[in-house]
Amino acid sequence: MIPAPQNRGGGELRPHTIHVVELLASGREADVFDIGDNRVLRRSRDDRGVEREAEVMIRLAAQGFPVPAVHHAAGRDLVMERVEGPSMLTALLTEDLDVTTAAEIMTTLHTRLRQADILHLDLHPDNVILSPNGPVLIDWSNCTEGPPGLDPAISALILAQVSVGGTDLADLAHDLLRVFAPRLDITTELPAAVRLRETNPSMSAQELADLGKAADLVRRLSGR
Repeated sequence: MIPAPQNRGGGELRPHTIHVVELLASGREADVFDIGDNRVLRRSRDDRGVEREAEVMIRLAAQGFPVPAVHHAAGRDLVMERVEGPSMLTALLTEDLDVTTAAEIMTTLHTRLRQADILHLDLHPDNVILSPNGPVLIDWSNCTEGPPGLDPAISALILAQVSVGGTDLADLAHDLLRVFAPRLDITTELPAAVRLRETNPSMSAQELADLGKAADLVRRLSGR
């Protein structure tokens, strides 16, 4: 069981009936719903429980790391604070954010995660919300412990896969990777990152086929 989150008035938050207002987003592994009262429900599609994810988020929040506040977690359902603001990806596409600033934000988040001894393993522009109070990292479903260099290697590899994938985001991903890759040690854990991505069940056949080219691009742009 996770430590019971505290509401603003004190006391434990008890399980309650969830009234869905609207579907906000559908990802590869979960759906996110607005449930009112400045809260969202993230419902996983598989049977993996969310308690471990919630535990990590609560611990990180206590250390001052920018994560959504957890209100309730049980089974496939995680109820969290709704963080207002555009994603980093949206801000890059609308040119409200440049790639240098985006790379700085990603580097800072990775550095703070290293200090907290936790791996996110999915830190990319669509999982960073630019709230009025600063960047907030969301979607902790892959969080775990391990060598700290693995996290930035995964981020770089994700950007590289988009870069070589031929989509409309390819040029943007390449520009961001070019600025981000030299900032951290990415190549030491790159082979492990490739192996981890190879076993990711949400990867498409094309994404798997592009892994080799993506890893080569990371090595080239990291300058190491």
